Amino acid sequence: MSGERVCGLRTKESRMESRRNFLKASAAALTVAATKPLFGIQGANDRIRLAVIGCGNRSGRVFDSFARQSNVQWVAGAEVNNAKLESFMTPARQTFKLEMTGDYRRILDRKDVDAVLIGTPDHWHHQQTIDAISAGKDVYVEKPAANTVPRLNAMLDAYKKGKQVVQVGTQQRSWDHFMEAKKILDSGVLGNVTHIYIVQPGSYARPKEEPQPVPAGLDWEAFQGPAERRPFKPSRLGFRAWYAYGGGLVADWGAHHVDVAHWFMNADGKIPLKTAATGAFLAVPDADPEQVPDTFSISWQYDNFIMTFANGEVPRAQEDLEGWGVFFVSPGRGTLQVNRMGYAVRPPVPRTQRKQGPPPPPTAGGMTLGAAAPGAEQGGARQGGPGGPGGAG
Repeated sequence: MSGERVCGLRTKESRMESRRNFLKASAAALTVAATKPLFGIQGANDRIRLAVIGCGNRSGRVFDSFARQSNVQWVAGAEVNNAKLESFMTPARQTFKLEMTGDYRRILDRKDVDAVLIGTPDHWHHQQTIDAISAGKDVYVEKPAANTVPRLNAMLDAYKKGKQVVQVGTQQRSWDHFMEAKKILDSGVLGNVTHIYIVQPGSYARPKEEPQPVPAGLDWEAFQGPAERRPFKPSRLGFRAWYAYGGGLVADWGAHHVDVAHWFMNADGKIPLKTAATGAFLAVPDADPEQVPDTFSISWQYDNFIMTFANGEVPRAQEDLEGWGVFFVSPGRGTLQVNRMGYAVRPPVPRTQRKQGPPPPPTAGGMTLGAAAPGAEQGGARQGGPGGPGGAG
């Protein structure tokens, strides 16, 4: 029977079910404040043995959230940049005494690893996920799942052929206030939502740099991995800015916001009928052309709504939600905004009452036609009017 203990060890079915339950609960764990010590002590047979691949900032947050699970034991890790590893190894994380390596494949060879957390730059996600599935390891991989369509398709093929649990880190689906906002939209209070605006400020673009020597402690060859070879530049370690390693704000925050839009609109699995996009280097005009544009606007037309994504921020009242996130718009009914700060339902903005004033004087705004200025011929024109030449008054 599943779950039956044999000689003090769980059966394969029991271990698999435990691992599946853990991964299903893991996203929720990312958003729940710790109510118990970060690192609990459990019996060895009850633990899910984890390894982390890529020790950046995001991996650290997920690492700590998983560690709060009572049935987790971190055993190993892989990182190619010693500077990242030093920042990652806080005193609390050091208590796990992780066995570290610079080659993630050594992690997958281990028999004492049940599942892996993949928090490497985006261009590595597909190959490390495929290799983990092949090695029989369950996977929690950070979003975006991949930074190109062929890589994503390769991941999907491996997942369909394998038997492992794979979860991508779109954890907003497990946040309470996102689920509450979804229920509000489902209630029909807004009626027919026809347009979704996704707004996210910022960009990752950086000015051009000259190649520099590879710093000590960085395996630049391993960092590049499946990407085309390029000389080292410090800004390349900020991988999200580069097409080779990431996908800019669209792949980073867009993976979350578009996911929320699909979820709220019951559009999972839907394919846009039309897509249009434009982008340019406007905030950082001297950016490296191999980077993702710092200013962009994208539109997707679906069968029952249009979705637009741009990097910017919506003006707001001081006490209101920050002006970014996902806005669900129903003409004449109102708007639902949701982001990580919370959500808000707003009625339509009333039309401004405009009072018709007296017509402006003939000279207002600059030009007087058909009048002769002193010393000028009849029929000429002169600059003037209140406020000086060309002024608005």
